[in-house]
Amino acid sequence: MPQYPLYLTEYPNMHTSFPFSLKIETVETVIPHRHDFLELILVLEGSGFESVNGTEHRMEPGTLIFLLPYQFHTIQSDPGAPFRLFICNFDLELLFHSKYGELGLASMVLEDSATLPPYVQLKDREWIRIFEIFDDMMGEYISEERMRSVMIQSKLLEALVLFDRLRIRQHGAEIGPSGETVRHPGKASFWQIIHYVHKNYREEITLEQLAREYHYNASHLSELFKIRTGQNFVRFLQGLRIRHACGLLSSSDLPVSAIAYEVGFGSFQTFSRTFLKSKGLPPTVYRKQSRN
Repeated sequence: MPQYPLYLTEYPNMHTSFPFSLKIETVETVIPHRHDFLELILVLEGSGFESVNGTEHRMEPGTLIFLLPYQFHTIQSDPGAPFRLFICNFDLELLFHSKYGELGLASMVLEDSATLPPYVQLKDREWIRIFEIFDDMMGEYISEERMRSVMIQSKLLEALVLFDRLRIRQHGAEIGPSGETVRHPGKASFWQIIHYVHKNYREEITLEQLAREYHYNASHLSELFKIRTGQNFVRFLQGLRIRHACGLLSSSDLPVSAIAYEVGFGSFQTFSRTFLKSKGLPPTVYRKQSRN
């Protein structure tokens, strides 16, 4: 029987004000899948291979992997050498809506991922430093200290900056005088468009508007959404709105009708129909279940 990649849309805490999850897990096989959030993996023990969008690479202690949303990937350990992994899942919002995201961290790391491999192999001091960052994040993640989310986010951004630097050293890239990866003139990157949609999904946005704004042919941009995200633009936009609605349903007492307009739907009927199709239950039932 052929294996069809799973599409994962949930992870712990994704509907909270701090959409971040961290765990240590022992795995031998991870079947082909993709998801609409970011994933940072550190191999602690074991050996084997990972395939990302059909390209295979070796995994062993000290391998650090950064997976983009919508990438197909699978993991297979060597016989008798199961993986023990730090697995960190988090939302694009943590990059786009941080002050460092506005300064370019998000676009640099994400755009570099379009041309450079998704992994680095840590050695000696690098390995110790990254392990300490993950260990610190785990300590904060399981604590109830004040401003724990601030500490976690600062450590996460530090890990991503170090990953990006090491990836450029190990796999090569053209670096400009300001220390940024050289990007030759042309169209805006797809991640710039994703960033714009993430910032403005509560407004009325059309594919044609995006195409004009970023100098794309509308048909080509539509095809890019299908290739890069596995869904068309309308479904992608609705997915962002539904995710925001889930958070408001879980954490606020706003009327469902108000939530519909707050997250960007033009009518309550469209919101209810889309929510039911996406989640398999009406918004009111989702609210009750999430609070129980």
